[in-house]
Amino acid sequence: MKFTPSRLSELLPLFGGRVEVLNAVPEHLDIADIALVGIRPLDSAQACHLGFLSNNKLKSQLLTTRAGVVMVRDSRFDELREWLSTQSRPEPWPVFWLVADPYLYYARIQQWWVARSEFKVPVGIHPSAVVDPEAIVDPDASIQANAVIGAHAVIAAGVNIGAGVVLGRGVKVGENTRIYPNVVVYDECELGRNCIVHSGAVIGADGFGFAPENGAWIKIPQVGRVLIADEVEIGANTTIDRGALDDTLIGYGVKLDNQIMVAHNVEIGEHTAMAGCVGVAGSTKIGARCTIGGAAMVLGHLNIVEGTHISAATTVMSSITEAGAYTGIFPIDTHKAWEKTAVALRQIMKLRAEVRELKKQ
Repeated sequence: MKFTPSRLSELLPLFGGRVEVLNAVPEHLDIADIALVGIRPLDSAQACHLGFLSNNKLKSQLLTTRAGVVMVRDSRFDELREWLSTQSRPEPWPVFWLVADPYLYYARIQQWWVARSEFKVPVGIHPSAVVDPEAIVDPDASIQANAVIGAHAVIAAGVNIGAGVVLGRGVKVGENTRIYPNVVVYDECELGRNCIVHSGAVIGADGFGFAPENGAWIKIPQVGRVLIADEVEIGANTTIDRGALDDTLIGYGVKLDNQIMVAHNVEIGEHTAMAGCVGVAGSTKIGARCTIGGAAMVLGHLNIVEGTHISAATTVMSSITEAGAYTGIFPIDTHKAWEKTAVALRQIMKLRAEVRELKKQ
């Protein structure tokens, strides 16, 4: 994506921070007048790019980067300056933009650049889209080619419905939500404002509900909905099942990565984030501001307290009532206890041999 050039003097008042220069500046160069055309990693940035250093372990990249401006953490700049004074560099140092959190600033500035530069989809309904006469579509919404909008659906202003999207009967989509191509949202499900749903996601499919009868399975109709709050992002090919009786609930600001499975009647608290391939079984309640690493599995009918952090590939088999970090593919434990167990397991073969020798003696 190409961005319209923005001068440092334009960015500083918008985002704050201060500028530091470690070498003499040519008389003809006004630091505030430096033109930037986007953000790039330090190892590939050029003079027209803004770079950022969020991990101090990567500071050696400052010795070779060609970035014109680099964002660094203000609170650590004195330490960084002292280290840089002991290093040599064939070219002048980049201009340093001192900010509170370089990674957060990277996110905010990139959002700003994209909002100013992204191609704007024309509003209106594409001739090939199929919109039920009983649906309500705001004139400021965009319905792209081959999309299907069911009866009594409500599409708010600024919504962008991608090509091939199917929204069922009674679906509601809040302002400025973007749904990428080939997403399916089943009947009566609702999405809030400013959400993003990536391609291939399925929202509101039946949960896995069956009653056994003489070795066979009798389907339990799933009559709940999926209710998604504002500012939620749902990754590609992620599935969120509708509730069996009550609703499946996705809280404000939740971020779900690609290929996640959320089963029926799950509740996810606000600002919780899950990495790819996580599976959450039915009726589990996950508190606010939790993180769940990739490929972790959470069994059903559990409660996970607010502020819990679950490592990748961990299997959660019981409720978590105390916030903290948890790791393990065998019965879950606190992260510190698991680390001690892992160390002991590495020594177990040596210990086994020593025990055998003692028995012989």
